[in-house]
Amino acid sequence: MNSEEFKSHGFAMDALTLDQFRVFVTIIDAGGFAAASRHLNRAQSAITYTIQKLEEQSRLTLFDRSAYRPLLTEAGKALLPRARRILEDVADWRHQAQGISMGLEAELILAVISYAPPALLSRVLRAFNATFPFVEIRILTDTFDAAAKALRDGVADLGLLAERQPEEFERRVCGRIDLVPVAAPTHPFGQMEGRLSAALLRDHTQLVISPAPHLDSGRDYGVLAVNRWRVNDLQTKYDLILAGVGWGSMPRSRVEKDLARGRLVELRPDSWEGADRIPSFPLVIAYRKEKALGPAGQWLVEQFIASQ
Repeated sequence: MNSEEFKSHGFAMDALTLDQFRVFVTIIDAGGFAAASRHLNRAQSAITYTIQKLEEQSRLTLFDRSAYRPLLTEAGKALLPRARRILEDVADWRHQAQGISMGLEAELILAVISYAPPALLSRVLRAFNATFPFVEIRILTDTFDAAAKALRDGVADLGLLAERQPEEFERRVCGRIDLVPVAAPTHPFGQMEGRLSAALLRDHTQLVISPAPHLDSGRDYGVLAVNRWRVNDLQTKYDLILAGVGWGSMPRSRVEKDLARGRLVELRPDSWEGADRIPSFPLVIAYRKEKALGPAGQWLVEQFIASQ
């Protein structure tokens, strides 16, 4: 039935009120018309009239009044969940509007480097969702440079970044990312025992995370091979390493299970850019110095710091 047919049949849905839905639900929850009148502190005749108007405007009988105690009709049973949802949505509206009027953000955009530990992000955001159910989160997962640029340009409100980002950000350490060089068992490195020389590492294709060309700063970290393949997301890098296409470093948190199951092999370079240890770096939660964070943003910063 289209809108014109609704009008021709005398439907008056525009006249429905929240009070009618509230009375309808209260009758069910309180256990009857008399109980609803006591609960709402209204005369029972007023409760009855409200339901009669709701039925009239809906062109439906919601209660079967043939028995001693009015019972829901099939139509009433079908529409009761809708009435509850309408009341819940209005309560949510009021709660969110009150929060926004007091400075609570409607949305937070979080730029995250792809190397960030998934467990940390999930743990903090699960608690955030319980604390701020009406604040939307948008997550931008990207390379080191691209994630920092999103924060610098004001696209993001917060950044879960590498510590080596510029001094222009306020930042607090909230964890550490340990990198591990890996290769598939089918890769030549996966079948070698002992340490790998720098010359050997240079001669085999290395898979490297790199942003899109227009965002690339030209800086490479932990790149040893002459032939380097660049990808802009961690999942593609992982898939190619797993397939034996090349070798590369991965966050240990992402490949622990693969190493334990033998799906990947941990490599042992003689040195890494002159150092004895594989690169590792602090993870920071960062925001722009000139931008004041609202209550939800401040809460996120504190929780990331507390979770390290």
